[in-house]
Amino acid sequence: MKKKTHKRHFWKKMRFRIILSMVLIGVIPFPLLFYYAIHTYEERITDFNLSSLAGHEHVLADRLSEGFYWNKQNEQLNQLLIQHANEAGGRTMVMDQSCTILFDSYGADTGKTMIDGSVMRAFAGSESSGYDSDRHYMRVTIPVYGSDGESVMAVLWTGVPTSFIDLVRGDVFDTTTMMLIGVLAVIVLLIYVLSSLLVRPWHKLTDAMNETAMGANNDEVDVTGYNETMLASESFNLLKNRYEVLDNSRREFVANVSHELKTPIASMKVLADSLLEQEEVPVDLYKEFMKDIGTQLDRETTIIDDLLALVKLDKRSATLRLSDVNVNNMLESLIKQLGPLAAWKNIAVTLESHRNVVAHLDEVKLSLACMNILENAIKYNRKNGSIKVTLDARDEQCVISFADTGIGIPQEDIDKVFERFYRVDKSHSQQMGGSGLGLSIVRQAIEIQGGHVTIQSVEGQGTIVTVTVPLMVDHSQVIQKGGGS
Repeated sequence: MKKKTHKRHFWKKMRFRIILSMVLIGVIPFPLLFYYAIHTYEERITDFNLSSLAGHEHVLADRLSEGFYWNKQNEQLNQLLIQHANEAGGRTMVMDQSCTILFDSYGADTGKTMIDGSVMRAFAGSESSGYDSDRHYMRVTIPVYGSDGESVMAVLWTGVPTSFIDLVRGDVFDTTTMMLIGVLAVIVLLIYVLSSLLVRPWHKLTDAMNETAMGANNDEVDVTGYNETMLASESFNLLKNRYEVLDNSRREFVANVSHELKTPIASMKVLADSLLEQEEVPVDLYKEFMKDIGTQLDRETTIIDDLLALVKLDKRSATLRLSDVNVNNMLESLIKQLGPLAAWKNIAVTLESHRNVVAHLDEVKLSLACMNILENAIKYNRKNGSIKVTLDARDEQCVISFADTGIGIPQEDIDKVFERFYRVDKSHSQQMGGSGLGLSIVRQAIEIQGGHVTIQSVEGQGTIVTVTVPLMVDHSQVIQKGGGS
C-alpha cells in the first residue's frame, strides 16, 4: 500500500500556531492599550488645564464686571489682564459688544474686530473651551456680565499654547515605548519557552511512536504531561497491541496454510514415489494408491476453495447480493443435500419451523454458513445421533439454531473455534478431514450481513450453534462490519 505523506509546512506546526495564538491574544493588544493610555492621558491633562484656566477666567470676569469702565481704558484692570495672561503663559483679549478688541495682552490686535464662533456664543451667554491639537493651543471664552448680572457687556478670551502638554506627552511616549518594547520582548521570550514546554510531550509521544514503528522499542508508550497525551498513548498502545495480535494471527495463519497445503502434497509424493520405485505394480495396489492420491487432491481442493471463500468474505467491499429468501425452503434444500452424509452415520436430521420466514438477505452467504454448520454437526456427531434445526423469527431477526448430539466442545475452546485452522482435537480432525476453516467462513458470512453466531456446548453431550441475521439486511449499514476477524 502506498504510504501517504504530508508536506511539513512551518505554519502547520503546532508550536508555530501556539506562538501565533499567544501573540495575537497577548502581544497585539499591548500597543493598542498603550496608544489608548497615551490618548487618555493627553485628554485628561488637557481637561485639567482647561478647567484650571476657566477657573481663573471666571475670577477675572467677576473683577471686570465690578470695575470696568466701558467707555475708557482702566489701567488697573489692564495690569490685571496682563498678569493673568503671563500666569497662564498665553494671550488674553477682551472684546466689546461690537466684537472690537478692547484689550490684547500681546498689544498687536487692539482695536481690531474678532469674529469667532466661541465669541458669538459668549455674547449669547454661553461659555466655551476647546483644544486644537493641530495648532497646539487651547482656549477659554466666557461672557463678562454687566452690573445687573444679566446683560453681557464684553467677552473674555484666553488662548494658551500647549507645547508643554506636547513635551510631557513626548516624554511619556518615549518612556512608555521603551517599557513596552521591554515587556513585549519578555513576553515573546516567555511565549517561545512556554510553547516549547507545551509541545514537548507531543514530541516525546511522536518519538516513541516512531521508535515503535521502526522496531527499536517494544515497550508500551507512556507519555504523561497532559490528559490528551495520556489518552493518545493509551490509544496507540491499544492499536499496537491489536496490530501485534493481528500480526501473530497472520504468522500463525501463514504457517497453518503452509502446513495444511503441504500435508496432502507430501502424501501424494510418497504414494507416487512408491509407485515409481516398483517395476511391476499390481493393479489392485495401483488402484489403491491412485484412490489415496485422489483423496489427497480432494482435500487440497477443499482447502483452496475454503481459502478463496474466506478471502472473498474478508474483503470489506464484498458485494452483498440481496434478495427475498424463503429460509424454510433453503434449510430443507440443505438438509436434503447432506442427507447421504447423515445417512452414512445413521444421523436423523429434523427441521422445526415455528413460522414461515422470508428474509431480505444474501442467500448464497447464508446458505454457505448453514452448510458448514450442518457438515460439522454431522462430522462430529455420534453414530445413531440426531441434529435438530430450528427456525424462528423475532424482533426483526431471523434465528436459526443447530442442536446436535455430538462430541461437544470443551468450554476453554469455545471462544477459539472461530479462529482459522484451529482444531479442538487434532486426532479427530485428521480422521474427519476438512480444512479447519469452516467456522471462520460461517462467522464471516453472517457478520458481513450484520448478524452474529453463538455457540453453546457441553463436552460429551452436544453442541448448539445459533445464527441470527436481520430479516431486512441493509447493505449500506452492514458492509463496514464485514471482513477482518
